[in-house]
Amino acid sequence: MDEVVLTIEDGNLGLRVNGELVTAYPQVVVVRVPTPWVQSDSDITVLRHLEKMGCRLMNRPQAILNCVNKFWTFQELAGHGVPLPDTFSYGGHENFAKMIDEAEVLEFPMVVKNTRGHRGKAVFLARDKHHLADLSHLIRHDAPYLFQKYVKESHGKDVRVIVVGGRVVGTMLRCSTDGRMQSNCSLGGVGMMCSLSEQGKQLAVQVSNILGMDVCGIDLLMKDDGSFYVCEANANEPKKSNNPEKKLPFSPF
Repeated sequence: MDEVVLTIEDGNLGLRVNGELVTAYPQVVVVRVPTPWVQSDSDITVLRHLEKMGCRLMNRPQAILNCVNKFWTFQELAGHGVPLPDTFSYGGHENFAKMIDEAEVLEFPMVVKNTRGHRGKAVFLARDKHHLADLSHLIRHDAPYLFQKYVKESHGKDVRVIVVGGRVVGTMLRCSTDGRMQSNCSLGGVGMMCSLSEQGKQLAVQVSNILGMDVCGIDLLMKDDGSFYVCEANANEPKKSNNPEKKLPFSPF
């Protein structure tokens, strides 16, 4: 976006590219910004500018912000009857150690995630308080972490649900291949086509609607009784595998 200049001239919004004033704008803009790296003062500023100029963005800036931070996502979903694992977090960057005692009510083992992590990175399963204390010295404190109740029955597996325009268009069961908790394909996990219950579809659509998303990937954790917890929401759903020769095996609907 280095060649783009956002302008307000004579009280009106405008856009210049390579020094030239843009006079015709697209009606629809499909946003492909890696969500975890979105910067409010740069990327979102450009997207807001386009939206205010009348462009229809997919997804809108606020919807993207709802997914930038994993705890922000849960803040949006809370109070809507969405099943969420109990989760704690904090405001200051250096408060991780102070949370060790506070989060103990979630019981061990406990899931610990960087709120801006992506592709399964900066995610840990803390065995006990001593493990948490060790983590506090090892992790980068560039963003707050969240502490979350461990859903044992979904260890190493989840369901990625693709929602477009308020409708489920595909699902994929993701499974770890090395025993780790994360099932991300980027960490060596495998994906396979799977069916999804009507309850699961309705939950994914509900989450999409609450977050204001046009296109998204919703990750669901599975419970023994066939119901689900919402794990995460992704505003920048990948269209292809990291391996260009490997297609993602989504079951179409």
